Amino acid sequence: MDRREFFTKTKKRTPAFHRTVAAGLSPYAGNWTTNEVAHLLKRTMFGATKQDIDHFIPMSPAAAVDELLNNIPVTGTPLRDYGLIEDEFGVMHDDLGVVQGQTWINDLNTMSDPEVRGSINQLRTGSLLKWWTGLILNQNRSIMEKMVMFWHHHFSVQMEEVGNATMLWRHHKIFRDNPLGSVKQLARDVTIDPAMLFHLNGYLNSKLAPDENYARELQELFTVGRGPGSGYTENDVIAAARVLTGWRIDSVTLTSYLDNNAHDTGSKTFSAFYNGTTIGNNGATEVDQLMDMIFNTTEAARFICRKLYKWFVYYQIDEATENEVIIPLADIMISNNYEVKPVLSALFKSEHFFDLQHQACFIKNPFDIIVGTLREFGAAIPASTDWQNGYAFFDSVYDNAANMQQVLFQPPDVSGWPSYYQEPMYYELWVNSNSLPRRANFTDRLVDDNLIDTRAFANYSSNPADPNQLILDITTLLLRYPLSLQSRNYTKNRFLLNNTNDDTVWTNAWNGGNSAVINAALKELFKFIMNLPEYHLC
Repeated sequence: MDRREFFTKTKKRTPAFHRTVAAGLSPYAGNWTTNEVAHLLKRTMFGATKQDIDHFIPMSPAAAVDELLNNIPVTGTPLRDYGLIEDEFGVMHDDLGVVQGQTWINDLNTMSDPEVRGSINQLRTGSLLKWWTGLILNQNRSIMEKMVMFWHHHFSVQMEEVGNATMLWRHHKIFRDNPLGSVKQLARDVTIDPAMLFHLNGYLNSKLAPDENYARELQELFTVGRGPGSGYTENDVIAAARVLTGWRIDSVTLTSYLDNNAHDTGSKTFSAFYNGTTIGNNGATEVDQLMDMIFNTTEAARFICRKLYKWFVYYQIDEATENEVIIPLADIMISNNYEVKPVLSALFKSEHFFDLQHQACFIKNPFDIIVGTLREFGAAIPASTDWQNGYAFFDSVYDNAANMQQVLFQPPDVSGWPSYYQEPMYYELWVNSNSLPRRANFTDRLVDDNLIDTRAFANYSSNPADPNQLILDITTLLLRYPLSLQSRNYTKNRFLLNNTNDDTVWTNAWNGGNSAVINAALKELFKFIMNLPEYHLC
């Protein structure tokens, strides 16, 4: 099935500029059912299990949002899961800096043999990817993992460009340590982060040869953007590049430092957009001056709020949404010293967030499909600290997501994943002739290999012996876009009634405990449901 055929099978959404949705950030006061809870959870987590939904339903919507934003866990560190390394002569070497099952993050990999050193670096990078995937799979009831992935998308670096596991880990840790804190602080930390200095050539930026690469992306992609209120100029790019001259990476400690001999100490004057600010004469504080200048603009907060909105709510922003949602959110951000948590609290508690047009309006990204399916069906997921058994499982999940076009530490470019910004396709880019069969093969394989328990999921129904109730209950849990009565009847008759149109066929099989019939029917039923276009919507 190609992408166009896929979308003709689902209800088309009204284009953003024709939307009529709940305006402003007035608190949500509507229904609080499985539907609304699932909407909130599937936007803020990877999947929503029956247990997750049952946990939040007794709460108020505001209390549920508070828990998701405040229940932020402390996570561990990647562990060595690899064994000995063979060099080109067949000689085996050990990673002398760390034993198996221990973390390598404090070891700088100083093996004298460059080939062995490179192999260790690759293996450590692999363990970092497995560890991160394991944390996503083992997420608690919080927004933590969705936020970490958002920041990775926003401040994107690529492992092929960075090429060092320690620097990748430290870059990632910036987001994990501060997922809901000050975006101004994040921008400052990322600016002099060694991984970003490598990725966008900041480490080559010198007063004798200013490199504008990072200075341009800092403004265009990371802070003020090209939105309706942005007015930075080409001279602002040049001036920012001069501010950032001289930042280097210590090859031993892999930390950044300012080389004053390579830093441009002259005055750098910016445009009227930045109120004619002048920065200079003190290299040690100029990065902070630059951040103060950028975030003193109202556009910085508005740009960040637009990025958050497109990640969590809807892929386009019309004039009404800009005026009644984005600008008020930006005001909240500014009044809270650029903290992200108050912004998301107001957004997730709003009528606007729960508007029907914002539900089931995205196609799930690969991690949503893979991790969401595994979690919602209660698959056996190893603990994130299980490096002996779990890391192989996590690696398989990582590979599946990569094959579906979402590669951790390797977004397509510095703009992140195109599905969150590329007009006019946006989320439709997740689905094509290559990725869609891989999605179907993955979910089919889970069923065929008994990696998920379809019988246990059927028991979530309030009355699994009633085929009508069973179909209604399981599709309510699994689908963000409901099946019509006609579709439910077709599904019921085909998979549970053996095309007899007789409900007692299923009822008698279930009540009689006919496991052969029940299990065979449920396997085909769930494979069918997970191949429906509706299953891919979030």
